[in-house]
Amino acid sequence: MSSEVVLLVLVSLVASTVSGVLGMGGGVLLIASMAAVLPAAVVVPVHGVVQLVSNFTRTLRLLGHVKWRIAALYVPGLAIGVWVALRLYQGSSLAWFKPAIGAFVLAFLVWDRVKPKHLQVPLWIFFPVGIGAGFITMLVGAAGPFLAAFFLRDDLERREVIATKAFLQTFGHALKIPAFLSLGFDYSAELHLIVPMLASVIVGTFLGTWLLGRMKESLFRKVFRWVLAALALRLLATPWI
Repeated sequence: MSSEVVLLVLVSLVASTVSGVLGMGGGVLLIASMAAVLPAAVVVPVHGVVQLVSNFTRTLRLLGHVKWRIAALYVPGLAIGVWVALRLYQGSSLAWFKPAIGAFVLAFLVWDRVKPKHLQVPLWIFFPVGIGAGFITMLVGAAGPFLAAFFLRDDLERREVIATKAFLQTFGHALKIPAFLSLGFDYSAELHLIVPMLASVIVGTFLGTWLLGRMKESLFRKVFRWVLAALALRLLATPWI
């Protein structure tokens, strides 16, 4: 096993554990690490397979907490976004896309702090959010920070946030596989990397969801916001690092 594979297996374990506790952050950590050691054309397709398993196992662990109404609004929009992005995909992300997502997430965090106390983003917003997330997941690879911003809601507790977000992202990553196959990507050539990373994220998911049950709700919301802000700043800095 090469040093690159060992590194990515370890990062996969940490990333899936983080996502199991916070519901986000792991995908961005993993794709940034993969981009540092793998050819650009391999990163998004392989990342999609690994994140599919990570999110699917997290969904199964917390299935009873999924908010199905949100899922019913999101999934049709997601399919539209992936279909549009498939026609624009050229093997690399758009240079302005990651900073734009970072700016959006920071703006949303500010709005969440200053908005009237009982104002909620309406649930129907998850349909256009699905379109945006489908577009982002194909062109950038990790739509987690964009999607997470819409889960800063007073009517969702932490397990509902993590379970529902994992379910939505499972669909996004699942749609990427046939999309990249249609573009000619050979997944079999990357099995030496995919298989050990899949085993690692399954272990990390169980560890993360176990830790989740031991975190206070108030602490979860605070950490969720701080991690979201850190990811947004990382995305804004992308063109300069």
